[in-house]
Amino acid sequence: MDIYPKYQNGSIIPTRSGYHELADLLMNLYDVLDVLENGYDCAPSKRKKGKIEKCLHLDNKVTRIVVAEGQFAYPDGEIEDVYWLIHVSVETYKKR
Repeated sequence: MDIYPKYQNGSIIPTRSGYHELADLLMNLYDVLDVLENGYDCAPSKRKKGKIEKCLHLDNKVTRIVVAEGQFAYPDGEIEDVYWLIHVSVETYKKR
């Protein structure tokens, strides 16, 4: 799937809820790729194995991205490793 951006040799594909969250925030998959490559690990607690949570701090906002490692099967039987985008949010940064 050459239409999706790649992160660590896996395409980033949005789930239905991830797609709607992206559209609500007027973001695209290249914004997600930027957060994954330049962000920091911000999981407040341990996530399940295979899930990655990254944040990127800009001005007084924090963009949070959650992706899950998985696979995509083509109709011809070919299988590709992918990252499923499951959550996107932009939150106000609160200094504690």
